[in-house]
Amino acid sequence: MKITNKMGLPDGLVRASTSERHNASGTISATTLLHGVKQILLTDRHWEELEDDVSDRIWAIWGSAVHALLEHEGETEFTELSMSHDFQGIKVTGKIDNYDMGAGVISDYKTASIWKVKFKDFDDWYKQGMIYAWLLDKNNFKVQKCRFIAILKDHSKSKARFDSEYPQEPVYVYEFDVTQERLWEIEAFIEKRVKAYLETVSLGDDDIPECSPEERWEDPTKYAVMKQGRKSAVKLFDTREPAEEMVSELGHDKHYLEQRPGEAKKCQGYCICCEFCHFYQNHVKPDEASEVA
Repeated sequence: MKITNKMGLPDGLVRASTSERHNASGTISATTLLHGVKQILLTDRHWEELEDDVSDRIWAIWGSAVHALLEHEGETEFTELSMSHDFQGIKVTGKIDNYDMGAGVISDYKTASIWKVKFKDFDDWYKQGMIYAWLLDKNNFKVQKCRFIAILKDHSKSKARFDSEYPQEPVYVYEFDVTQERLWEIEAFIEKRVKAYLETVSLGDDDIPECSPEERWEDPTKYAVMKQGRKSAVKLFDTREPAEEMVSELGHDKHYLEQRPGEAKKCQGYCICCEFCHFYQNHVKPDEASEVA
């Protein structure tokens, strides 16, 4: 991957943002398993052609710095612990920030936005933590709990003072228990992802099935009943038919239907291999170009 420096930032930041290939041949990391198969394969195939700018990697650099400060081990703790397990022809790997063998607790450090906490958007952390727990279990280490310790990079003390639902501290802990049932569930998830990878690894770029709406972080299309002279919707619907019925009931003379297409947010700014993806080229990039125009 080529790291660009469009803003002419200091060389130290450029060196700190140097990115190595995430997966060796025949391996898939715990965090990679959370991506769509198309993203996994296109990133791997076009690694040497990919570009990213230092300015877009600032939070990743900061996250790495935070990790470096938290690498001190306790008596029964291991930091930056690498684990792997051969599973159906693929080596699944993971690097665990902190594992307390005495307590059976996995801890992972994150930098995050307060919106992740406000929206309780923890599905990716849960899966990542459970894959780590599964790897440890396969290597005969027991896990009782996973903890994600998030430093909220955009926390505001003033907002916390006046909003009880706002995260009250700049650090948030998301944790959950690890049970045998959850280990079975995550193994089924891993098996499904590995199977999809093996079934598509020999396909051409454009033949690899596109990422799912969930993997694209896609908002669903909404149908808004609008009233002339009013900017906000009278009511939003998930499907067209009830929206059309409401417009008919209210009268077409002053009301009309507005379709609000869903946005694939990951494709628009968070997928490094999007320029090699036929879905992005055919469905997302044309929309972006029209917005600029």
